[in-house]
Amino acid sequence: MKTLLSKVQISDVIAEPFPHIVVRDAIDEDLCAKLMAEYPSIDTLKQSKDNLPTTTDSNVRFHYLAEDVFNDEQISPAWKEFIRVHTSSLFFQQFIDLFKAHILQYYPNFEQDYGSFESLTSGIRKIDTFENSDVLLDALICVNTPVTTRPTSVRAAHVDFADKLFAGLFYLRDPKDDSTGGDLELYKFKNGKPQGFRSNALPSYAIELCKTIKYERNVLVLFLNSIYAVHGVTVRSLTKHPRYFVNLVGEVNKPLFDNSKYQEANHIKYWRKVKQLIGTAK
Repeated sequence: MKTLLSKVQISDVIAEPFPHIVVRDAIDEDLCAKLMAEYPSIDTLKQSKDNLPTTTDSNVRFHYLAEDVFNDEQISPAWKEFIRVHTSSLFFQQFIDLFKAHILQYYPNFEQDYGSFESLTSGIRKIDTFENSDVLLDALICVNTPVTTRPTSVRAAHVDFADKLFAGLFYLRDPKDDSTGGDLELYKFKNGKPQGFRSNALPSYAIELCKTIKYERNVLVLFLNSIYAVHGVTVRSLTKHPRYFVNLVGEVNKPLFDNSKYQEANHIKYWRKVKQLIGTAK
């Protein structure tokens, strides 16, 4: 089985607003149809211990880690092979070959801090550890549940955690899905410099929209993570249809960046007050 990056060239990497690729018809249509037909149920995906608790069933995310997939006999062979390929050293090397120059642009000391590109090794998150791997990969089978209460965004503008080297979204939209929204938006900071962080989230005054990538069948979006990699998901309309995608992840063993000094002043004051109240309660 070929990877989602098999036909991507270095020239396909788009530099602005941050390094990313958009690949349409990323895999063979027959394989795409097979993965859709054999997509694990929401009830199956809910079983992963890695899912966060939720008080609502409307437009929330559930996912199955690669570890879950490999340990579940009910997951189809096609899905197991797809997840295996996208947590493999081959996939990781393809990512490095495509994004190497951009990694060095954003992280000039990357090779000193994490290892040379020629010697970097990869493993699978939750199966391997940083004791035997430089980067841990995962390929999560994901779903955003139907929107049943009110139109919402499953995740507004934010940056991913600083230990992620890259993140990818492979969309597998149901052809019967007639809803609107669920598109990926890419942003840049309005003054070109990081500002206004509320933890990892960004308010509208700090950023401006640069690009919208439609939630469509057989489309891959993959980007180099950094403090500049601001992205979010547009509001989904009321719908009975889930939003299907695979989340591709590569993690390193220490943060690549620090957004603590770019936190919004009001946000810092708020959390200081919370800490004071907690201390008083004790």
